[in-house]
Amino acid sequence: MRKRHLLLAGCGHAHLDLLALFVRGIPRGWRVTLVVPQPDFHYSGMLPVIMAGAVPPSAADIPVARIAAAAGINVQLASVAALDVAGRAVTLDDGRLLAFDLLSLDVGSVAAATDIRGARTHAWTMRPFTSALALLQRLDGVIATGQPRDIVPVAVVGGGAAGVEIALALRARIARAGLTPRITMIDSQMRDGLPLPGFSPAFRRRAADALISRCVQLRGAGVQEVTDANVVLDDHAATLVASVATAWVTGAAPHPWLTASGLPCDPRGFPLASEKLTLTDDASIFGAGDCITLRGHLQTPKAGVHAVRMAPELAANVYAVMQGRTPTAAYHPPRSFLALLSTSDGAALLRWQRVALEARWAQHLKTWIDERYLHRYRMLAPP
Repeated sequence: MRKRHLLLAGCGHAHLDLLALFVRGIPRGWRVTLVVPQPDFHYSGMLPVIMAGAVPPSAADIPVARIAAAAGINVQLASVAALDVAGRAVTLDDGRLLAFDLLSLDVGSVAAATDIRGARTHAWTMRPFTSALALLQRLDGVIATGQPRDIVPVAVVGGGAAGVEIALALRARIARAGLTPRITMIDSQMRDGLPLPGFSPAFRRRAADALISRCVQLRGAGVQEVTDANVVLDDHAATLVASVATAWVTGAAPHPWLTASGLPCDPRGFPLASEKLTLTDDASIFGAGDCITLRGHLQTPKAGVHAVRMAPELAANVYAVMQGRTPTAAYHPPRSFLALLSTSDGAALLRWQRVALEARWAQHLKTWIDERYLHRYRMLAPP
């Protein structure tokens, strides 16, 4: 008798709970394949401390391929290049075709606005993880040739939560090496002088104070071009901002192959998911995390906290379909969530409901949350 096939595309926050279920056993009559571009999942919550140089890159790793293989899952180290919804098949980047009976997508997103002239050549995105590490390699090369107190100019394009953390982390990395950081954060949505669009005014002001007090310059302008040594602003003067290593932290855009798949999408091109995280009426395709938009909550930000919180509902519903049951678990994004942004010098910015503050204890709380998360899933790996 032919076993039905569940295909897991990608493995970020949202698929980890499914892996945990399959470690305990795959439902009878099913086989499972995991398609991932690399054997480890890199937990994004650890990126600031890695960028700051406080911990090695391996501190963010969860060995998803080892966990999956130990659970009896077939692991394919590849990326999805195309999705045929009607034909129930995906094409991998090496040309192979994989048919499925049930598909779950947790492939994340790509950086937005990389079509700006020079961005793909002279800037580094924070995803995939290898691109962030390439930025550090470039920056460390500049640092290695510098003299004490030399100025090292770096631009961070993007004023969201990730941009704030990356700007402060890179500042800390340069300062730790004994050189003088000159960090410029650039975002057209900062024309009011405040980062973190979409957050409360109080938290935006708190973040601006934290950046300015650490000598991070805020430029409310768009970007016209990126070169090897500068970022050219999209203003009347085409102002040059010196940068030896430009971080591109511009928010999320959908994978082109997902937009082209024929799935119903939002205006940006992200597939629309029901509250049960289904992308099709017959519940044959699920999706969670940054790669989808919730149909009833179009403005939900592409933040890791939602991917983490979607994980139990996604796991329950995919497992229900595998057992012949109707999926019933629904994800409703919370009105507010705890936000913790590391300043990379021992403190963190905290936003919880109407509270906005900066404190060292907030960094201790962030460290505890991150370490608990990593420990929970690393425990699934075989010795």
